[in-house]
Amino acid sequence: MTFASYLSLTRALMIIPIIFLHGQHLIVFSLFVLAALTDWLDGYIARKTKTESNIGALLDLLADKILVSLSLIWLIYLYQDAYIFVPSLIIISRELIISSIRQYIVEKSEGKKIEVSFIGKSKTTLQLFAISMLFLLPIFGRDFYLLTISILWMSSFISIFSLYTYLVKWKSSF
Repeated sequence: MTFASYLSLTRALMIIPIIFLHGQHLIVFSLFVLAALTDWLDGYIARKTKTESNIGALLDLLADKILVSLSLIWLIYLYQDAYIFVPSLIIISRELIISSIRQYIVEKSEGKKIEVSFIGKSKTTLQLFAISMLFLLPIFGRDFYLLTISILWMSSFISIFSLYTYLVKWKSSF
Protein backbone atom coordinates (compact mmCIF):
# COMPACT_ATOMS: atom_id res chain seq x y z
CA MET A 1 0.00 0.00 0.00
CA THR A 2 1.12 3.53 -0.74
CA PHE A 3 1.35 6.49 1.62
CA ALA A 4 -1.71 8.01 -0.05
CA SER A 5 -3.65 4.80 0.62
CA TYR A 6 -2.66 4.93 4.28
CA LEU A 7 -4.02 8.49 4.43
CA SER A 8 -7.35 7.26 3.05
CA LEU A 9 -7.43 4.45 5.58
CA THR A 10 -6.63 6.93 8.36
CA ARG A 11 -9.53 9.14 7.21
CA ALA A 12 -11.95 6.23 7.57
CA LEU A 13 -10.61 5.31 11.01
CA MET A 14 -10.84 8.86 12.31
CA ILE A 15 -14.58 8.36 12.74
CA ILE A 16 -13.76 6.38 15.90
CA PRO A 17 -12.25 9.24 17.94
CA ILE A 18 -14.78 11.65 16.43
CA ILE A 19 -17.58 9.59 17.98
CA PHE A 20 -15.83 8.70 21.23
CA LEU A 21 -14.78 12.26 21.98
CA HIS A 22 -18.37 13.50 21.93
CA GLY A 23 -18.72 16.61 24.05
CA GLN A 24 -15.23 17.83 23.18
CA HIS A 25 -16.62 19.98 20.38
CA LEU A 26 -13.45 21.78 19.31
CA ILE A 27 -11.39 18.59 19.37
CA VAL A 28 -14.04 16.70 17.37
CA PHE A 29 -14.29 19.61 14.92
CA SER A 30 -10.48 19.65 14.53
CA LEU A 31 -10.31 15.89 13.98
CA PHE A 32 -13.07 16.04 11.39
CA VAL A 33 -11.39 18.92 9.54
CA LEU A 34 -8.09 17.03 9.60
CA ALA A 35 -9.84 13.94 8.23
CA ALA A 36 -11.53 16.05 5.55
CA LEU A 37 -8.19 17.54 4.51
CA THR A 38 -6.77 14.06 3.95
CA ASP A 39 -9.41 13.68 1.22
CA TRP A 40 -7.55 16.28 -0.80
CA LEU A 41 -4.08 15.30 0.40
CA ASP A 42 -4.20 11.59 -0.46
CA GLY A 43 -5.14 12.30 -4.08
CA TYR A 44 -2.54 15.03 -4.37
CA ILE A 45 0.20 12.76 -3.02
CA ALA A 46 -0.83 9.85 -5.23
CA ARG A 47 -0.71 12.06 -8.35
CA LYS A 48 2.58 13.75 -7.43
CA THR A 49 4.33 10.49 -6.55
CA LYS A 50 2.73 8.67 -9.50
CA THR A 51 1.40 6.01 -7.13
CA GLU A 52 -2.25 6.13 -8.19
CA SER A 53 -3.81 2.67 -8.07
CA ASN A 54 -7.18 0.98 -8.23
CA ILE A 55 -6.94 -0.03 -4.57
CA GLY A 56 -6.03 3.54 -3.65
CA ALA A 57 -9.01 4.91 -5.55
CA LEU A 58 -11.28 2.37 -3.85
CA LEU A 59 -9.89 3.21 -0.40
CA ASP A 60 -10.38 6.92 -1.09
CA LEU A 61 -13.98 6.34 -2.13
CA LEU A 62 -14.72 4.11 0.87
CA ALA A 63 -13.05 6.51 3.30
CA ASP A 64 -15.19 9.39 2.01
CA LYS A 65 -18.38 7.38 2.32
CA ILE A 66 -17.50 6.10 5.80
CA LEU A 67 -16.52 9.53 7.12
CA VAL A 68 -19.54 11.34 5.68
CA SER A 69 -22.19 8.69 6.32
CA LEU A 70 -21.15 7.69 9.83
CA SER A 71 -20.66 11.31 10.86
CA LEU A 72 -24.15 12.17 9.64
CA ILE A 73 -25.66 9.14 11.40
CA TRP A 74 -23.89 10.17 14.60
CA LEU A 75 -25.10 13.77 14.26
CA ILE A 76 -28.67 12.59 13.61
CA TYR A 77 -28.46 10.57 16.81
CA LEU A 78 -27.01 13.49 18.80
CA TYR A 79 -29.37 16.24 17.68
CA GLN A 80 -32.54 14.34 16.77
CA ASP A 81 -33.55 17.26 14.57
CA ALA A 82 -35.66 16.84 11.42
CA TYR A 83 -33.76 19.67 9.73
CA ILE A 84 -30.62 17.57 10.08
CA PHE A 85 -32.27 14.18 9.56
CA VAL A 86 -33.90 14.83 6.16
CA PRO A 87 -30.88 16.25 4.28
CA SER A 88 -28.64 13.65 5.93
CA LEU A 89 -30.97 10.90 4.72
CA ILE A 90 -30.78 12.35 1.21
CA ILE A 91 -26.97 12.50 1.32
CA ILE A 92 -26.54 8.98 2.72
CA SER A 93 -29.07 7.54 0.25
CA ARG A 94 -27.27 9.19 -2.65
CA GLU A 95 -23.97 7.70 -1.47
CA LEU A 96 -25.46 4.21 -1.33
CA ILE A 97 -27.12 4.57 -4.74
CA ILE A 98 -23.94 5.88 -6.38
CA SER A 99 -21.83 3.11 -4.85
CA SER A 100 -24.22 0.46 -6.12
CA ILE A 101 -24.45 1.93 -9.61
CA ARG A 102 -20.69 2.41 -9.73
CA GLN A 103 -20.16 -1.26 -8.88
CA TYR A 104 -22.67 -2.34 -11.51
CA ILE A 105 -21.03 -0.22 -14.19
CA VAL A 106 -17.54 -1.42 -13.33
CA GLU A 107 -18.72 -5.03 -13.60
CA LYS A 108 -20.60 -4.44 -16.89
CA SER A 109 -17.83 -2.43 -18.51
CA GLU A 110 -15.04 -4.81 -17.49
CA GLY A 111 -13.22 -2.42 -15.17
CA LYS A 112 -13.83 0.84 -17.03
CA LYS A 113 -12.71 3.67 -14.76
CA ILE A 114 -15.42 6.08 -13.62
CA GLU A 115 -14.21 9.65 -13.35
CA VAL A 116 -15.39 11.87 -10.52
CA SER A 117 -17.03 15.03 -11.83
CA PHE A 118 -16.48 18.60 -10.68
CA ILE A 119 -20.02 18.55 -9.30
CA GLY A 120 -19.19 15.40 -7.33
CA LYS A 121 -16.06 16.99 -5.88
CA SER A 122 -17.97 20.18 -5.06
CA LYS A 123 -20.68 18.13 -3.38
CA THR A 124 -18.12 16.38 -1.19
CA THR A 125 -16.45 19.65 -0.23
CA LEU A 126 -19.76 21.25 0.74
CA GLN A 127 -20.82 18.16 2.70
CA LEU A 128 -17.55 18.10 4.63
CA PHE A 129 -17.90 21.81 5.38
CA ALA A 130 -21.51 21.41 6.59
CA ILE A 131 -20.67 18.40 8.76
CA SER A 132 -17.73 20.18 10.35
CA MET A 133 -20.05 23.07 11.22
CA LEU A 134 -22.59 20.65 12.70
CA PHE A 135 -19.96 19.52 15.19
CA LEU A 136 -19.74 23.12 16.41
CA LEU A 137 -23.48 23.69 16.88
CA PRO A 138 -23.45 23.38 20.68
CA ILE A 139 -20.89 26.18 20.96
CA PHE A 140 -22.59 28.82 18.83
CA GLY A 141 -26.06 30.34 18.77
CA ARG A 142 -29.21 30.29 16.67
CA ASP A 143 -27.75 32.24 13.74
CA PHE A 144 -24.98 29.66 13.38
CA TYR A 145 -27.60 26.89 13.49
CA LEU A 146 -29.57 28.50 10.64
CA LEU A 147 -26.41 28.97 8.54
CA THR A 148 -25.27 25.40 9.17
CA ILE A 149 -28.65 23.88 8.36
CA SER A 150 -28.84 25.97 5.19
CA ILE A 151 -25.45 24.68 4.04
CA LEU A 152 -26.42 21.10 4.90
CA TRP A 153 -29.63 21.40 2.86
CA MET A 154 -27.71 22.99 -0.02
CA SER A 155 -25.26 20.08 0.00
CA SER A 156 -28.18 17.63 -0.08
CA PHE A 157 -29.64 19.36 -3.15
CA ILE A 158 -26.23 19.29 -4.85
CA SER A 159 -26.05 15.59 -3.93
CA ILE A 160 -29.31 14.98 -5.80
CA PHE A 161 -28.09 17.01 -8.77
CA SER A 162 -24.79 15.13 -8.76
CA LEU A 163 -26.65 11.82 -8.75
CA TYR A 164 -28.77 13.00 -11.67
CA THR A 165 -25.71 14.08 -13.71
CA TYR A 166 -24.00 10.73 -13.09
CA LEU A 167 -27.14 8.83 -14.11
CA VAL A 168 -27.48 10.84 -17.33
CA LYS A 169 -23.79 10.38 -18.13
CA TRP A 170 -23.83 6.66 -17.41
CA LYS A 171 -27.07 6.07 -19.31
CA SER A 172 -25.63 7.68 -22.42
CA SER A 173 -22.48 5.55 -22.23
CA PHE A 174 -24.40 2.25 -22.41
